[in-house]
Amino acid sequence: MKTKIQSLIEKIITYAVAVIAIIAIIYYFGTENKIQQRKESDLEKEIADLNQKIAASEGELKNRKKLCADIDEDVGKKEAEIKEKFDDRLRNSDSYIKFIEQVQRKAKALDILIQNSTYDLPAKSDIYLECKFSAMVSGQYNKVKRFLWEVENAMGWFVKVSNIEIVPPVCDKQGNMTLKLTLTTFLKSN
Repeated sequence: MKTKIQSLIEKIITYAVAVIAIIAIIYYFGTENKIQQRKESDLEKEIADLNQKIAASEGELKNRKKLCADIDEDVGKKEAEIKEKFDDRLRNSDSYIKFIEQVQRKAKALDILIQNSTYDLPAKSDIYLECKFSAMVSGQYNKVKRFLWEVENAMGWFVKVSNIEIVPPVCDKQGNMTLKLTLTTFLKSN
């Protein structure tokens, strides 16, 4: 009988272990499945959040591109406006002699002596003409300073004063100074 009881106990234990093993495997895979489903759910939420952020970023990018296009358009309008104003203020190239005469009259009115003046007639081109007038000017410091300011700012021409060189001595006994300079004005090309 002992052997039958042992045999029966062994069968019961074997079946119990098999049942416990099956339950453990089912529990393990069920738990693992739930963990995997949670991870998938979290990843799907993260993907949805990222898709929303991408959509928002694309909308922001469109807005910024439109803003850039508007700014480019405004810059183009401003450039055209500035060019138009510049063109309107320019004089014709045949006015160059009038410019030189005005400079000479301005110098005479301020007791400034113009010596060794030379001017270069610009070559013909399709854009603006840059006309240069070089001279040595002599006079009292305050009058020379005022002459330079008025030539550059108060004559109604676009004038650039450049290549200023003080001729030694800086000031003679009468308080006069001498400068070499170049005046440049811009004219329309005819």
